[in-house]
Amino acid sequence: MIIILLLTTFLAVLIVRQYLKAKKLPPGPTSLPLIGNIHQLVYYIWRERGVVRAFTYFRKTYGDVFTLWFGPIPHVSICDYETSQEVFVKNGNKYKDRFLPPVFAHVSDNLGLVSANGEVWAEMRRFTLLAFRNMGVGRDLMEERILDELDARCAEIDADAVNGKTIVHTSDFFDLTVGSVINNTLVGKRFDADNKQEFLELKALMESTADLFSIFDLSLPVWIMKTFFPNRYSRIIEVQQKVLNFVSREAMERYNKWKSGEYTVNSEDPQDFVEAYLAKMEQEEKNGESSLYTMECLKHVIGDLWFAGQDTTSTTLVSGFNQLVNHPEVMEKCKKELMRLTENGSRPLRLKDRAESQYLNAVIAEIQRHASILSVNFWRINHEPTVVKGYPVDSESVITAQPGSSSYRFIENEKLLNQVIPFGIGKRSCVGENIARSEMYLMIGNLILRYDIKAHGSLPSTDDKLPHSAGKLPDKTMKLEFVRL
Repeated sequence: MIIILLLTTFLAVLIVRQYLKAKKLPPGPTSLPLIGNIHQLVYYIWRERGVVRAFTYFRKTYGDVFTLWFGPIPHVSICDYETSQEVFVKNGNKYKDRFLPPVFAHVSDNLGLVSANGEVWAEMRRFTLLAFRNMGVGRDLMEERILDELDARCAEIDADAVNGKTIVHTSDFFDLTVGSVINNTLVGKRFDADNKQEFLELKALMESTADLFSIFDLSLPVWIMKTFFPNRYSRIIEVQQKVLNFVSREAMERYNKWKSGEYTVNSEDPQDFVEAYLAKMEQEEKNGESSLYTMECLKHVIGDLWFAGQDTTSTTLVSGFNQLVNHPEVMEKCKKELMRLTENGSRPLRLKDRAESQYLNAVIAEIQRHASILSVNFWRINHEPTVVKGYPVDSESVITAQPGSSSYRFIENEKLLNQVIPFGIGKRSCVGENIARSEMYLMIGNLILRYDIKAHGSLPSTDDKLPHSAGKLPDKTMKLEFVRL
């Protein structure tokens, strides 16, 4: 009897606490103690056939700002651009910390860029933006690096042509092209015949674990994963370590040579990100300063930059060409615009042409809107009570911009281009945004300009292959036929 009374009292306290907390939050479905809305979320993801469609249902039911409880933690979704701008840009300091899923916090140990907060994140972001700017990001130097890599891949396509036609596996092509650009930027080495197979094997490993990052996985405490889902937990840790070791191998080799005196850092004109980082380490070492710049932190920074810079851009490009070959009339309109801008293809398309390529700009915005790599955006957390669109939001709530996927007519209203925010918004927006935008513009534009492109065999699917995951995955089985113009 005493046990029943204690359990009843405990449950009553939880219900009252949840009710009082919910009164300080935007509307949403009724939640239960301990599990929150997880049962409803699982049901609606199943019923609506995907995470994005489930969130669209909640938006239609509760409005542009609504609350879902992931267990005992309230999650506030902001689904319109204007409110997202007000919250994350105009009041960005209140929401600059990222709420990390327990497993992310566990493996990152507050290092790097994506999964760090506080002083570590602020310092690494500041340094990364400065290093990228010094390496020519947003200027001609990065443009030449991207075009050189694209030229090298196109030379391979042309060399493999049979009767003027080359069959290309789209995913491998963009993985290698984008991966080579980011690897060259970070460690000064591009992918070639000697190392590309190792890279493709790593990519296959990463993609084989995409189903591990469901809403379910991101919500569970680490101790529950270790206890009840040990194989799933071990797989996440294994992949994390393999990826970090692969992308940071060159950095570790150079660091060891620097410490032994075999390698001298060029602090005046670093040629890649690792050299810039080592120069910073050397400077702080000489000054006797206690530094945040450690090799373990560098491994995580490189891992974050490499994964975010390679995987998201490549996946967007694959998704984009899946769409384009299903709509050849769109490619033809792009080609006509680009031929006019480049004097009938007598020169490559360059970043300076963006101001005059309105149709291509609209097409890329639509590609990004459709690709939208994350089904659920990265979460932020507020450390003080605030107000969002007239609703009170209690402290320690999880908040995210979760804009809907409206079919905007970008060609009719160019102002809508700004409302596509694939790189996030506010102080936690992607540091590699300029690189990714340059890659997409130059690669999509110049491939359309140089080749007639169509699907090899049946047209690819444009559906998301992992609708129940936190990340979206396009059809990566497609092959394209390239015919040089």
